[in-house]
Amino acid sequence: MKAFIESHKISAFIFDIDDTLYLEREYVRSGFRAIGQAVSCPQFGEICWAMFESGVRGDTFNRALAAFPEVGASFDIPQLVGIYRAHVPQISLCPDARELLTNLRARTAVITDGPLISQRRKFIALGLLPWIECPIFTQEFGISKPKAAPYQLVSMALNTPYERCVYLGDNPAKDFAGARELGMKTIRVRRPGALHYDKDSGSDVDLEVTDLSL
Repeated sequence: MKAFIESHKISAFIFDIDDTLYLEREYVRSGFRAIGQAVSCPQFGEICWAMFESGVRGDTFNRALAAFPEVGASFDIPQLVGIYRAHVPQISLCPDARELLTNLRARTAVITDGPLISQRRKFIALGLLPWIECPIFTQEFGISKPKAAPYQLVSMALNTPYERCVYLGDNPAKDFAGARELGMKTIRVRRPGALHYDKDSGSDVDLEVTDLSL
């Protein structure tokens, strides 16, 4: 990655958060644990996590409530979703991400989609404030990836031309098209254990890496 950065004279690094700076599965497990505590039934959170590990997506709470009707007597799905999104996450930066951010001498930003309260709490829990100059939580602005608007906003905020920016993300379906449209460079971080690990990188990715080591 170092040779790529140097050859393109990159002076601004723009990061995705989930599965780029940390593994999102940590957040999922943290959220289910928080729900188990909130409903006074740790086994409820444990079964949610077990289903996630087995590949269940989308209807986890429906299935868990069917297994624990006593929880359903006091909590409905919107309440469980609210607990999940608002919980204080127990997550940590991947070691390579921490090393890069600690040693990086460049402009920095984050662009992240998702519920505002969740993404802000992830940002705080990961301790990103000292390193990231410009955090863009897209829901706050009514914009989202893969549209070009978030990347335009960051370029203006950092006062850095598109061609000197690089966007680093994990999801080929949404992370790179907007950046590439503007002329930014793109790096796909394909971490083992990431939720989109099995997706092919596609034509919007300039470079694929397995971690953020320079």
